Amino acid sequence: MWLGGSASQTPPSPAVASGRHAASASAQRRLSMRPPRGLLLVATLVLLDHLSLARNLPTTTPGPGTFQCLQHSQTLLRAVSSMLQKARQTLEFYPCTSEEIDHEDITKDKTNTVRACLPLELTKNESCLVSRETSFVMTQCLSSIYEDLKMYQLEFRAMNEKLLMDPKRQIFLDQNMLALIDKLMQALNFNSETAPQKSSLEELDFYKTKIKLCILLHAFRIRVVTIDRVMSYLNSS
Repeated sequence: MWLGGSASQTPPSPAVASGRHAASASAQRRLSMRPPRGLLLVATLVLLDHLSLARNLPTTTPGPGTFQCLQHSQTLLRAVSSMLQKARQTLEFYPCTSEEIDHEDITKDKTNTVRACLPLELTKNESCLVSRETSFVMTQCLSSIYEDLKMYQLEFRAMNEKLLMDPKRQIFLDQNMLALIDKLMQALNFNSETAPQKSSLEELDFYKTKIKLCILLHAFRIRVVTIDRVMSYLNSS
């Protein structure tokens, strides 16, 4: 009989009730095995933080000798660039720009630094010298750099002696630049086995000497750029 209340419901059969109870128990077990959302968030943040730190960590710690060589090469590059700029301004009526000069490499047929310094295997110890385990190629690279510096040093010294005799006393080589060449050679710490080269400056012609100065400064700056890149690679390897 309808009495205005809700209709009576037929109770579920024992099989249905048992199935529902098993499903509920299985769901509860899955929820209990799942870690809390807060814990997952913390774990994710920690993992991302570790990955970020790993990306920022250096692969190696540069040795003090390698860093010293890098500092010398960078300082030398700035000094050469400054000296070249001064020469272009002072010798404004001479062919002293990159477009005007006849490019010349005084190391041609004597060294081949660019080829010798291809980065095949780079190791370092407490000086700029390579360790015994380093390949012969890298030893040749640093030796070639040393020989380049020695040749330019000889040319610059001979050139400065002639410029000091110029009655006009128009331009001289920066003594700081010459001192920095010495410092980098000392840091490389190679004992040269080649015989000293004779300077290419033979005649006392101040006009030609000044043109030669421009040629030499352009060539030397290019070589110091190469040296600086090699030292940067050594320092970061």
